[in-house]
Amino acid sequence: MRILVLAVLLAIGVAGAAPAQTGDSAPRDSRVLRQQIEERFAQRVQEQLGLTDEQAAKLRAASKEYGGRRQTLEDRERALRQALSGQLRPGVAANQDSVARLTRNLVELRVSYAETWRDEMADLSRFLTPVQRAQLYVMRDRLLRRVQEIRDQRNGWRRRRPGP
Repeated sequence: MRILVLAVLLAIGVAGAAPAQTGDSAPRDSRVLRQQIEERFAQRVQEQLGLTDEQAAKLRAASKEYGGRRQTLEDRERALRQALSGQLRPGVAANQDSVARLTRNLVELRVSYAETWRDEMADLSRFLTPVQRAQLYVMRDRLLRRVQEIRDQRNGWRRRRPGP
C-alpha cells in the first residue's frame, strides 16, 4: 500500500503543491500527509474487504514488504531508462551492445516487477479469501489508473477513458 500512496503523492505533486512553504516544513508536511493517506487507504481497504484487525495488520506488513521491493525495482528502472535515454540522444551514435544490454535489463525488470505482484497475491492467500484478494486487486488497480490519469493531466495529455 505504501507504494500506491507514494505514487499518488508523486502524481499530484504534494511536495510542490505548497510553493509558499520553504525550508524543512515541506518534507515534514509531505510525510504527515503521506501517513494520513496511508491510514485512510488502510481503513478503506479494511472496511470494504471486511478484514479483521489481525488480517489488516498482516496485509499492512505484506504490503510494506512487497511495496519496498517494487520501489527498489522502480528506482532501478528509472536508472536504466536514464542510461538508455543517454544512449539514444539525437545526433550521437549509440553503443549497440549497451543499448541491447539496457533493453534486456528493462524487460527482465518488468518481469520481476510482475512477479512481485504474483508473489504478494500468493502470500496474501494465507490470510485473505479469493474474493478479498480480488477486491484488493481491483482497489489497487483503480488507484493506479487514477494516478496515471492525474499524471497524464499534469503533463497535458488527454487519455480517452474506455466505454462502459
